[in-house]
Amino acid sequence: MGDFNYYVKPLESPGYLLIEVPEDIKKELQGSIDTLEKTPETDARDSLRGHLDQEWTLPITPEIQKFTEHLSGVYLNHFGSQPSMGLAESMRDLNKIDFQLQRLWVNYQKKYDFNPLHIHSGVFSFVIWVQVPYDLQEERKRYKTNGDETAAFFFHYLNAIGGIDSEYLHIDKSFEWKMAFFPARLSHGVNPFYTSDDYRISISGNVYVIDK
Repeated sequence: MGDFNYYVKPLESPGYLLIEVPEDIKKELQGSIDTLEKTPETDARDSLRGHLDQEWTLPITPEIQKFTEHLSGVYLNHFGSQPSMGLAESMRDLNKIDFQLQRLWVNYQKKYDFNPLHIHSGVFSFVIWVQVPYDLQEERKRYKTNGDETAAFFFHYLNAIGGIDSEYLHIDKSFEWKMAFFPARLSHGVNPFYTSDDYRISISGNVYVIDK
């Protein structure tokens, strides 16, 4: 066969941001956790999908509000906007909209707890891992597996030819105070862990679009 020219043109889907949480944000959020009043009014479980005994509403404080608004712009600069993200066609001009954090909560996940595959309301969501109590290699020995699923946070999404792909984040102690920021309608879930009696603690939130 003779020589010929060809061009590789991959089809891409929006991804997610993985962030090292700045110290001022970390300090603010840790303060919110330390002063949290666990009352029926702050119990967040009725509106969430997690199979967890403890999920509590956190106050939306100034630094995390500004940070998530900034991250919304960073995300759009990297990946652009799509109607499927909840951004209507008339709202794609960033000069005409703002992003506002309207829901924030903390998850206390004990062993065997899990969060099933689900999506969130809003336009963007995030998770910040605060405490990871186990050793991931010990977790993998529990069922003698080296699979990606063990104790993972994961995304499921349709690829360009209609198949279902997965992205697994191997959550271990190195993820403490790291943050994943992603479209709220991107399906995601959390697998259980088995080898620690302490809590895996994370913070989650939803960012919404508002008109200026």
